[in-house]
Amino acid sequence: MFAPLAGVRVLELAPFLPGPFAGAQLLALGAEVVKLEPPGGDPGRHLPDGLFAMNNRGKKSLCLDLKAPGATQLVQRLVAGFDVVLEGFRPGVAKRLSVDYDSLRQARPDIIYCSLSGFGQDGTRAQLPGHDLTYLAAGGALARAGHWQGPPRRLGVPVADTAGGLFAALAVVSALLRRQTGGAGAYLDASLTDAALSLAACRGLAAPESRQHLHPANDLFHCRDGGVIAVGLLEDHFFEAFVAALGAAGTALRHPDFANMASRQRNGDALHSLLDRLMATRDVAEWEALAAAHKLPLAKVLNVSEALAVQDPGVPAPAFPVRVDHQRLSAPLQSAPVLGADSAQILSGLGLDQSTLMALHQAGVVPST
Repeated sequence: MFAPLAGVRVLELAPFLPGPFAGAQLLALGAEVVKLEPPGGDPGRHLPDGLFAMNNRGKKSLCLDLKAPGATQLVQRLVAGFDVVLEGFRPGVAKRLSVDYDSLRQARPDIIYCSLSGFGQDGTRAQLPGHDLTYLAAGGALARAGHWQGPPRRLGVPVADTAGGLFAALAVVSALLRRQTGGAGAYLDASLTDAALSLAACRGLAAPESRQHLHPANDLFHCRDGGVIAVGLLEDHFFEAFVAALGAAGTALRHPDFANMASRQRNGDALHSLLDRLMATRDVAEWEALAAAHKLPLAKVLNVSEALAVQDPGVPAPAFPVRVDHQRLSAPLQSAPVLGADSAQILSGLGLDQSTLMALHQAGVVPST
């Protein structure tokens, strides 16, 4: 079993998606992750989709009211037994709750503390609210069109949130490695907008109106049965193989205007319209069969459940997406925790006697769930 973070304990003070997504990656690599949730739980629990259930599988839940008198002392005692803290509040909130880096490293001097926020902890935008869409916009990730025809559109996947979580997890692992060799902890400031910018800049700094990164034969097309297929005929050899596979149906694609990648892009409007009509003449399954027979880069647009059923039939969630020694890692078998399900076990591990626990309950620090 590949679990390089076995023995590492992570305290997650982060709602919704970025922090929990980062915690899920650390858990997948063997860490123990405890969610410290407020009364009422992570607000992500109340969203109408499966976001909470998917990103919190295998974690433990400790319910504490950080605003209650006595909570600060309990968290100080608690954090002494953890290696990593993931915090996802608006800048300044953690300090008001006394769970910021400077407060918690008093109990654990070598703590690795990672703050995830929309615009970072300082600067003119630090206090601005936002969501994935606004971070993508601010990071330059929405300026370029994603389709040959039409203006930029929003994406269906929360890219800034998840990219921010991935960068945070990578930074945490790097800080753990540094601590292992030098003994020092770290404060990590992960900005979701910076994460979006890092991804958006992979193609350089071309002007937003430039379509140089787009190709008319690299797009989504509707099929006869209503399904959608992704077509990736960028390179000459793929385009030529596709035309050859079509036989007589590909006659129009043999025009000199489409002879190579440069000419196809120059004449992209005509080619895209031609392909749009052509792909609508067959069902998705027919195009998939053609792609399989001729090794062409065409793929049906699947939903997440369909994609998981193809990739890992029978498993409840995607596993960590990197194979190790030719083996796919296992997804967490446990579901997301019930709010406060592990509070008693975690607090008893602190050596608190029954009277102290009762006083914490009476003070509202440890609410009944």
